[in-house]
Amino acid sequence: MLLAASFALLPASLVPLGRRAVLAAPAAAALSTFGAPRAARADSAFLQSLRTAESDLAASDGSTVLSSINALLELATDYSGMPSDELRKELMERVLAKRAALKAQGGWDEGSYGEKEEQFLRLQRAVDPWRVTELQGPASLAILGFGPVYLGLLAVQRLVPKLFNVAYTAGAAALFAPLLFGILFG
Repeated sequence: MLLAASFALLPASLVPLGRRAVLAAPAAAALSTFGAPRAARADSAFLQSLRTAESDLAASDGSTVLSSINALLELATDYSGMPSDELRKELMERVLAKRAALKAQGGWDEGSYGEKEEQFLRLQRAVDPWRVTELQGPASLAILGFGPVYLGLLAVQRLVPKLFNVAYTAGAAALFAPLLFGILFG
């Protein structure tokens, strides 16, 4: 009784929460975090600057691509990445295509520590740090291939148990080799 009376004198913000409130608060926080749309749409000045930098990148050659990448990196750093997944994907696809084209022409740094490659990696860390755009294809193939590989492994385990270890290694390599290749050499 004395405890209840003492809580009545406290401000509402200091009163301990009930069981329902304790359980509901983290759920509400999680829903607001994950259910909320990502940051507000990009403003028109940002989009105009991004489109200008992208057109400069498309028009650049081996000697001018570094300044285009630097401009994109500055935009990405100022905005803490891209404001939407669509912009992130679009930008990374364009940069990866330009990088591949310049590598084919010999206009990209040879080796992994050239200046263009370093700036590209900085841009990638700012825009797409988990390399989602680059690894999306191999990851979706691994997900789609999991079912058939799993069923095949079950059949090998039941029919030819002595070959299961070899089949398991081959199945894992078939699923994860493209992803590993993309991570190490992409």
